[in-house]
Parts: sequence; C-alpha cells; structure tokens
Amino acid sequence: MQETISLVIGYLILLIAIFITYKLLKKKRENEKTKKPKIEPSQSIQIKKYTCLDRHAVRSKGELIIDNYLYLLKIDHKYEKSIHVLGSKIKYDWYLPKYDVYIEYWGYGGKAYEKRKKEKLRLYKKAKLRLISIENYMFYDIYSEIDRLLKKFINVKNLRKLINLNQLDYNYGTQMVERY
Repeated sequence: MQETISLVIGYLILLIAIFITYKLLKKKRENEKTKKPKIEPSQSIQIKKYTCLDRHAVRSKGELIIDNYLYLLKIDHKYEKSIHVLGSKIKYDWYLPKYDVYIEYWGYGGKAYEKRKKEKLRLYKKAKLRLISIENYMFYDIYSEIDRLLKKFINVKNLRKLINLNQLDYNYGTQMVERY
C-alpha cells in the first residue's frame, strides 16, 4: 500500500511539472509573437515611404532628394495626384502649379514600367503639357541636372540664392540656425 501511494504521488508530481513546463513554454511563445524582431545594424530594412522636409511621403530615395530640393528652392509643388489627359487617367510625380510644369522621375525598370513610361510620355506630348523627365543616370550631379531642366521654365539662378546649404543639418531635416 505504501508503495502504491508513493507511486501515485510521484506521478502527480510528474504531471504537475509537465503542466507547469507546458504553461511556461506557451507563455514564452506568445511573448515571442508580440515582440518586434531585433534588427542588427548590418541588416537592411526595406522602407516603403520616406518622409521629406515638407512632410510628403515619397516612395524612393531618389524622390526624396528631388522633393527636398524643390522644397529648398521654395517651389510650390504637388506630389502624386491623378489627372485626366486625353481620356486617360495618369498619376504624375510632381506638379508645379505656379509654372504649370509636371515632373516625372523614371526611377524604376521592367517591361511593364517601361510600357507605362512610354504611354505617359506620349500623353504628355500629345496634350502639350510641359514636362521635366528625370532619369536615374542624372543622380551623378542631380542638383545641377534639376537646375538645368528647370531653367527651361523657371529662373533658377534667383531661386538658388534662397538656399544656404551650409545651414542644413542633414540628420534632422531642419535648419541648424533654427534649432540652436
């Protein structure tokens, strides 16, 4: 009888230990699901939107550079709105309302993208809309390239005088003079 009681108590202790282990493992798994993954500095993160100085949320680093430059030049611009051109709906990258000029940054690739690019260029030309096209290869000296393209429609020399690039703190997107 003594042996039977000892055996039953042993099984009960074993069952309690298994139950406690099960609960602890379950809680650990739940905590792991809610935790954000730890990202090492060497790992790359895919960012879907970049915030510009004027608070526009753009899709690429190239668009970030272009939008920030338009902002620094104090050129009023609209980002990614849809318009109807000759019965087709297209979404432009930027529109400069004061100058009635559209800007397209052709920053992607692929067959479908190239086909859409050709169609948009055809529509812009046929509707006689004023267009500035920016290609990836222009980023070797993007500010000079944008100036060169804007000169067709705007007196960029006067606009450039408004920018004091030495005042910018590129880490925070605000002017250092205002912050300190």
